[in-house]
Amino acid sequence: MTGSDNIAKKIQTGDENSFKSFVNEYKDKAYSLCIKILKNPEDAEDALQESFLKLYRALLENQFESKSKLSTYFYSIVYNSCIDAYKKKRKMSFNMISIDIESGDFSDGDELVSGLKDKISEYDGLNTEQENKFNSNISIELIENYINNLPQQYSVILNMFYLNDLSHDEISNILKLPIGTVKNRLFRAREKLKELILEKYTEEEILELV
Repeated sequence: MTGSDNIAKKIQTGDENSFKSFVNEYKDKAYSLCIKILKNPEDAEDALQESFLKLYRALLENQFESKSKLSTYFYSIVYNSCIDAYKKKRKMSFNMISIDIESGDFSDGDELVSGLKDKISEYDGLNTEQENKFNSNISIELIENYINNLPQQYSVILNMFYLNDLSHDEISNILKLPIGTVKNRLFRAREKLKELILEKYTEEEILELV
């Protein structure tokens, strides 16, 4: 019996502590995914609570078939709950395939840099002492700012891959996207981030920040 099977069986038999442990382990990571999609703390919290309720009901009704990890099954519920909430709130579809670009001057990749160049420019002109002061957190801040300004098509996938520890296959199954699309978006986002940071720092300096 796998770990997922074991946890699911315990919850199905009424072991509330097992469910509470699962909630405590995944609530923060799942909330991060909710906020990336819904962009509103209250909406994200509602979607998260709804997701845990759906999971609990699904387990009690034996809908979890152990074909995937329980965590993957849960993230699928979280994603779908957020998309349902997004559609109801904004009365519009959430399309992971399309990329909406308003500017006629759009150049491929521009949607990946929104807000980040201005953030990097804030560090221009700092003296050595000031630079060193930022060294302990600047890379994290830049990356967080970068991801937060990405279109949902990219931020959701990055969040799933790096924070929720989902594999390419798991992300592909949850989002109903070809695995090639998932890999391509991860690659494009990482390459653009590297390109932008290297405009400010050398590779040697980046290694010192990590």
